[in-house]
Amino acid sequence: MSDNKKYYYLKIKDNFFDTDEIKILESMENGYIYSNILLKMNLKSAKYNGRLMFNDRIPYNPKMISTITGQNIDHVEKAIKVFIEMGMIEVLDNGAIYMLDIQNFVGQSSTEADRIRAYRGKIESEKQLTNGDKPQDVVQMYDKRTPELELELELKLKKEPQSDKPDYLTLFNSFWNLYPKKTTKKESTNQYNKILKKNKYSHEFIINALKKQIEWRENVDKKTFISEWQDPIRWLKNERWNDEVNKTEINTQNQYRKMDEK
Repeated sequence: MSDNKKYYYLKIKDNFFDTDEIKILESMENGYIYSNILLKMNLKSAKYNGRLMFNDRIPYNPKMISTITGQNIDHVEKAIKVFIEMGMIEVLDNGAIYMLDIQNFVGQSSTEADRIRAYRGKIESEKQLTNGDKPQDVVQMYDKRTPELELELELKLKKEPQSDKPDYLTLFNSFWNLYPKKTTKKESTNQYNKILKKNKYSHEFIINALKKQIEWRENVDKKTFISEWQDPIRWLKNERWNDEVNKTEINTQNQYRKMDEK
């Protein structure tokens, strides 16, 4: 016969009792009793996603908590004060008790961050309804990153190295705005992207070479013969950024010009 009951459980890490909060808690007088009360309160609140209310309507008072935890009421009252001071619970004006660490112990690891954000929003919404706080008056609380989320992020970083994908269009536009001759733009765009994707020459290398060529053309002797700029697609396909600009080239070009004049 199938069991149609719904069960609630907590995922407790094996280092739970080694955390700073629990060690400090258990170092107090009756601390081991307090940690027992805390675990039982967390477990009791799991049914209502961390909100400790009897049948989701009646606030739990110390006497009721004493009954469900099986602990002395004096211990319960002191434990609640300690839990509040240590940021483990929050008690709203309407008596609702929120277990602030509950999202570390329930659900799937990939949903921790979303659940924590939703859980915060739920608490803040109820606070505003009970005491009239405006959103900007609410103090942000509980910003812990769960162990599962930390591990998931670490694995993702190992799997996917942090390297921004190049914005090829922006890089090409930088080249296009600099290149003196504005023709064959579509073909030049595709060619420029192919060059960068091969990773043989960087955008910075090509741009620096082009700037040197432009500067040389602007400053060379006017009598020096200089061929016109090629169409950018030809300049790119022929890898003309590798052309050297130096005095030897100037002298050679002058010699060709003199030969033409004869």
